[in-house]
Amino acid sequence: MMDFFQNVPKIELHAHLNGSLSNRTLLELGAMKYGKDNPGPSNDECFYRITNGQNLTLKECFQKFKYAHDLTDQPETLRYATRAVIQDFAADNVVYLELRTTPKKTVHMSKKQYLTTVLETIRTAQNEIPSITVKLLPSIDRSKGLQEAEENVSLVIELCQEYPDIIKGMDLSGAPFGTRFSDFGNILKKAQAHRLKMALHCGEFEDDDEIQAMLEFGTDRIGHGTFIKGVNLQNAKKRGIPFECCLTSNVKCSTASSYEEHHFKKLWEEGFAVCICTDDFGVFDTSLTQELRTCSEIFGLTTQDILRLQENTIRYTYANDEEKHKLTEIFNNFRKTMKID
Repeated sequence: MMDFFQNVPKIELHAHLNGSLSNRTLLELGAMKYGKDNPGPSNDECFYRITNGQNLTLKECFQKFKYAHDLTDQPETLRYATRAVIQDFAADNVVYLELRTTPKKTVHMSKKQYLTTVLETIRTAQNEIPSITVKLLPSIDRSKGLQEAEENVSLVIELCQEYPDIIKGMDLSGAPFGTRFSDFGNILKKAQAHRLKMALHCGEFEDDDEIQAMLEFGTDRIGHGTFIKGVNLQNAKKRGIPFECCLTSNVKCSTASSYEEHHFKKLWEEGFAVCICTDDFGVFDTSLTQELRTCSEIFGLTTQDILRLQENTIRYTYANDEEKHKLTEIFNNFRKTMKID
């Protein structure tokens, strides 16, 4: 069974760049920035708590990213980090990846330089790591306010002209506390007007009105969806909006009490559009292979189910028709090789 989970082709639709830095990559980045004898800040209590497998609150989880942000604040380390993340996903036999990151202004880079560095690294990786197709969903961190959101959307629209094959949508994420989705609606509509898809973090906390507003706005996919219930849940199903389920992330952030109680079970059994994602594999010490294995062990999914789950995910990607056809061929070839009807 382990060989199957490792070898099955995989599609990852919800992965944050800075949350997907392995411990090895973090150490390498620390050595690059601070020198081998002093590999960077080492007193981040949240970082050590989370890598030691302790459950955290959602607020505490977001604190972990400060460590990764510090190590990717210049073009050289950001380029190294982006390539390392792509390599790690490819090594896990991920054949299609939609990566997310928020454009950041640092003392070493403008927001445009930040995003261009990530985009150029992705473009280079397409030739150097041909086994994986990578797209980018630039993010809005809602905790940073409306001006930052406006800047990010304008920048993304500008860069879409140069990177239309890579930028396929936008993400709304970040700590939701103290913000309202309705404040971001008009800004996001500008992105929609340029044919950018919406992958919104939705239902990460209990707020039926906000969830309803996101559904009515027209999100193309639902990030997490942990607390979507009742009428909102049925409306999501009626509209066929895919849920991006991140099992380990939700359990370790305590938004799901256990794997057994995770909402993926209900979504899968009741025929919702749903896919499995890692969210932040570096933060939560997981992989897409491990997440699929968990689906089998906890929810009883067979190898046929796992393969069908991944094949269904092709439809939820923001890939073009030619890319979707190639992904379908990859899975057809895997079926033939494994002699799975």
